[in-house]
Amino acid sequence: MRILILGADGFLGRHISAALAAAGHTIVEAVRHPVHANQIGIDFMRDHNAAVWLPRLANINVVMNCVGLFRETAHASFDAIHLDAPRALYAACRQAGVRRVLLISALGAASDAPTRYWRSKAAGEAVLQESGVAWTIVRPSLVYGDDGASSRLFATLARLPLLALPAECGDVQPIHVDDFAAGVVALLSDASAENRSFDATGPQALPFTHYLAALAGREQLPCLRMPNVLCHGAAWLAERWPAALLTRDSLTMLAVGNVGSGADFAARIGKPLRTPADFVGLLMRLQTRQAFARGWLRGGLAFVWFATAIVSLWVYPVAASHQLLATCHLPPLLFEPARIGAALLDATFGILTLLRPGKRLWQAQLALIACYTVIVAICLPEFVIHPFGPLTKNAGLLAALLALITLEEK
Repeated sequence: MRILILGADGFLGRHISAALAAAGHTIVEAVRHPVHANQIGIDFMRDHNAAVWLPRLANINVVMNCVGLFRETAHASFDAIHLDAPRALYAACRQAGVRRVLLISALGAASDAPTRYWRSKAAGEAVLQESGVAWTIVRPSLVYGDDGASSRLFATLARLPLLALPAECGDVQPIHVDDFAAGVVALLSDASAENRSFDATGPQALPFTHYLAALAGREQLPCLRMPNVLCHGAAWLAERWPAALLTRDSLTMLAVGNVGSGADFAARIGKPLRTPADFVGLLMRLQTRQAFARGWLRGGLAFVWFATAIVSLWVYPVAASHQLLATCHLPPLLFEPARIGAALLDATFGILTLLRPGKRLWQAQLALIACYTVIVAICLPEFVIHPFGPLTKNAGLLAALLALITLEEK
């Protein structure tokens, strides 16, 4: 078949597109910003008229809608993404004679659900069911994939020595993205799947903490249960960042849980589904450990910069600082500007280490520490042979920065 996949550059869309292509179908990818010859441009915030969609449906047999919005922003609303654009699309599908539309919804979607995300997903399902075209709806639970943002987050959390979680966490029933994509491919060639909804869940329902432990290959995770008031306050703050996955709605969904009966969906895959213990491959484990190591290195460096700034400004005697600067042959008029300026530079490096890490920052810090080390070694050689190693310990900082430069991707 010739299949138009909306949201083909998203996490689920990428895997479904690859699985369909491997099964011999011809794929047309509809994305926000096309970069390849087989891609066309769409914008669910604007494409709310059937006439806009009709030319895109020429010679298309099946349309697959993988576009979804997890949280609203100033530039994207649930109504536009889940209702308005799909309504125009499905009307165009009816006019163009498209055989079937398959919608990727969400497990938990219901008109009386406790979150607006789930309610909007249910409303989007109703739009398709009332459109007059043959339809199939798939409601996935948590979907794991090495390239998934939430999967990477969960795998990283699972490496923490102590995990802080909300007091209320329901059970989850995650499915591997390869199993999910295989099930979707099977549904498209199954006439009995028309005008039906399917829950896509993994073979095992388990507590959220057990899921995280399975991702880390551990039997259990040390966990600190946080009061709901504190968690919702943190979520309220996190919502100020558009890309944050922590929201008050996500906390509600975590408390409710995400389980269902995926037997009908699993039966069409034709093989046993993977359990969470088999989700994470060696490459993902290595990437997670690298990310975790980078986090510790960044935190340690930030502490060093902030501590140095505080000691220089308010703890170490000013007269003693001036004496050190005089030994380094600095003119007296520059004592205070140098002391205060160096402390402010240290504090700036600490802030950037936490908020804007990157190769250029690590290179600048390495250059500064190397410069300090050379100057002090020449002007204050007693620090080189000091038993506490105030200068020789810079070798560890330089090694840490070299490691970050090697690991950093940006």
